[in-house]
Parts: sequence; C-alpha cells; structure tokens
Amino acid sequence: MRMRGTKQANIDTQKRLRKNLDKLLEEGETLLPAMTWNGKLKWGKTDPVTKTLRELRKILSKRNDRKWLAKRMMAKRGDDVGKALAGSLMAAHDEDISLVGNYSHQSFGKASYVRRGDGKVAYQAGIQNHHMTTLRMLPWEDHAKRGYFFFSWRGGFICTGPEPNIPSGWLDDVLSRSRFNFANQGNIWVTEGLDFEAVAEDDMDHEGYLLLNFIDGSKVAIGFDKLESEKSKSSFIHDLALSMLPPNLSTVMTPDAVWCPNGATREGSEESLERVLDAWMGLTLNEGSISKRVKMAVLHHLDDGFIVGEKWFDNAEVAIEELNGSAPEKELALKLMQEAAGSGIRISKGGEVIERSGNALEIAATSCNDVLSGLWEDHGLAGLIGIGIDEDEAYDLWSNQCKKKRAFGKFLKDIQSQRSRANITKKFPYRKGKITGPVGLIHDLTLTGLTEGMGKAEKTALAKKSNIDDEAASWAWLMASGKSRG
Repeated sequence: MRMRGTKQANIDTQKRLRKNLDKLLEEGETLLPAMTWNGKLKWGKTDPVTKTLRELRKILSKRNDRKWLAKRMMAKRGDDVGKALAGSLMAAHDEDISLVGNYSHQSFGKASYVRRGDGKVAYQAGIQNHHMTTLRMLPWEDHAKRGYFFFSWRGGFICTGPEPNIPSGWLDDVLSRSRFNFANQGNIWVTEGLDFEAVAEDDMDHEGYLLLNFIDGSKVAIGFDKLESEKSKSSFIHDLALSMLPPNLSTVMTPDAVWCPNGATREGSEESLERVLDAWMGLTLNEGSISKRVKMAVLHHLDDGFIVGEKWFDNAEVAIEELNGSAPEKELALKLMQEAAGSGIRISKGGEVIERSGNALEIAATSCNDVLSGLWEDHGLAGLIGIGIDEDEAYDLWSNQCKKKRAFGKFLKDIQSQRSRANITKKFPYRKGKITGPVGLIHDLTLTGLTEGMGKAEKTALAKKSNIDDEAASWAWLMASGKSRG
C-alpha cells in the first residue's frame, strides 16, 4: 500500500534521484545560492537569506548524523528550508529509492522526489532536483516574497539581495535556451535580419522589432517577423521570467517596440504602446499578435499625412497609387483625399468611417471605391468640382449618388459618357429642337447619331413623318450617313 500522491519509481527516475541525492550529500555546500549582496539591514540585523544559508550549512555539517537529521526534519520550529534539507539528506542515506512523490508546479515544472520528514513538498522537490534551474529556486520562494532576488541559470545560482542586479552570464545563458536564435555583440543580442547599430540607437530596422532594455545596459531585440513565425507552447517572456525569483521581469527590464512607417515617427503613441507591452508582460497578449497591435498603436496616433495599410505618405498623390481602382476612380478619390486631409478619420473596408486619435487620414481598405464611399457625403461635391464638372451639374450628380449609391466605377463611366456627349454638343451652335424645318431635322439627327448612337438616329429617321419635307430630310440624312440600304 502506498501513500496518495506517490508512485513506484521507474529505473530512470531512480537513477536520476540517486545521482542528485548523492551529489547533495557529498557537495551540498556548492548547491546553495551564492549571496552577492554586502549591504546591511537597519540596527545591524542579519538579512533572512544569510540566516537561512547559515542554518543550511549547519545542517550540512551534520549530514552523516542520521539521528540528528531525523529530529531536525520533524522539528516544529526552525527554518522551513532547513527542515526540507534535513529530510532530503535523510533520503540520501536510503539505499533503496522505489517509492517517490510527484510534484508539479504550473510555471516552474514537475519532478519526482523522495518525501522525508515534515518539510514542505515544494522545498524538498526543489532541493532534490537541484539540476533543474527553475525548480531549485522554489525553496527560496518565501525569501523572494520578502524582497530578495534570485537568479538561476546553468552557470550559477545567485541571490543579489534586495536589489535585482543582473549577474554576469545569466542573460546570455537564458537567451541561448530560448526558441529564438540570437547573434551577440557586446551587450546586444539580436535575431536574424536586425542591425546591431540600429538596435543600439533604438532606430527603426527591418520590419520592426521588440526591444528589451535591461537595467545593466543590455539590449535584446526580437524581429517582428520572428515573433510571428516561430511558435512555441509557452511565451518567450514567460520562460525568461522563470529564470529569476520573484519571476517579475519588470524589475530588471523595460520593454519597447520599435516600428514606424517610413518618413513618420512614433511620437504620440507612447501610451498606447505601453498598454500593448504591459499586456504582453502580463501574459494576456499572444506574442504573435504584438507586431499587429504595435503597428495599429503607432498608425492610430500619426497627426499628418496619409496612411494606407501599414504605409505612411506625406502626400495623397503617392498614397493613391497603393489603392486598387480605375484611372477615373483614382482621379476622383485623390481629390476627396486631399479635401479630407487632416480630418483624423479612419476608412475601413466597405467605406465605414470612424474617428481616430491622430489627425492623419488613415485608409484601412484596399480599393478606391471604399475611399469614395467613406468620403462622399462630406467631400464628394468638392471632388466633382475638382475634376472639372460644372458646379450645378456636380451638385445634381453628388446629391443623386448620396440618395442612391451605385458602384463608383459605373457612376464615373456614366459621368464620362455624359461629359463626352456634352463636349460634342458644345461644338454645335444650336441644341436639338431649336431649328425648325428640314434643316433642323437633319441637324437633330446628326447630333443624335453623335451623342446617342447611329442606331437611335437611324430609327428616328425611318419613323413615319407628318409631312413630305420631313420625309425628304430624313431620306437625305440616311443617304449622307450611308444608312439608305435595306
């Protein structure tokens, strides 16, 4: 019969625990965190970490006194870490390791351990699995809650006291075990494609990057392309935080996001960027979404120019080339964009318009039709006048389109057709119906053929007339236009 929460250890588990417990028994002092802080507490008091370390060294000095260890591991008073160490040393004296406990922590991992004495399960699991850089910090959790900082990596285990001073080698080791491949120069680490000099100056580079500024002057830059493409079950920030205790990276690092469209700046977007980065640090924002959220934050606060997608332009003439549409659509959309410059609105797909923080005109759509739909009510009339349409005619066209919107491609084709007919009509000194008699009919048939098509003019000429003069005039026009056969 075995206790709840225990299991029969397999061969690999037995070998691993045997190795760890033997090392604990033989080299226990080397497994303790090194205290690098030399400061003093008020009134000459000894800090709690140093007190615990003294207690642990005392216990290690009694490592072969089983009777003493048995008493210490069950003591009601005394240091809790010491109680767990005494129990672990007792376990190290056992020849047979067959029944083990299972310990699992949501963040720090899981491992098997030998339960001995009344020490905390987490502490015994951490002490006996000293080869695990995360789990071995657990016995010091209470000290961390009291304001003491611990750093654990493959090259060391250090307590820096009440100040989070980054140990040499810690960052390099942690980054080497992350899912990203970093290149290193001095105190700067970058992913592939990023320039060291640009990162050193916090300048825009490549497609943008996430920048971690550490308190010791170190910089770590991760390209947005890597954040989007290199997936993992756990986030980079989570894994990085678990190499220190308390796992609060904000005490040693300040994040930043470096991205802006060519020719623009990030000015005005600081608060929005901070909210995005806080969400990432708090593990409420997926790393793959950072670049999109950062770009939205920066674009949304630009105060001048024109934004199309993720690109910024200082003039509408260049911006319009990013949109799909015919030449007439682009011509009219350009006029509307120029009229709407500085309006601080965002046009999305379908022509939906919303207000934005900055004054720049932002176009989150891809077609001129969406731009025309979004700006038509406020700027359509000025746009029509801007492309050369008479003010009265422009007003009629604008108001009719407001009442019943058609696709702007067809709308502009109809305008072109009307303008073409109007240009032809202007070449004739008289309008239709203004001249009477046979000459007037020939004039009207000619004008109809040019503006409405020869088919309609021919049909009118062949229609029954009320007098011989009109019949003769119609026949003369048919002969002259080559429509007399049949």
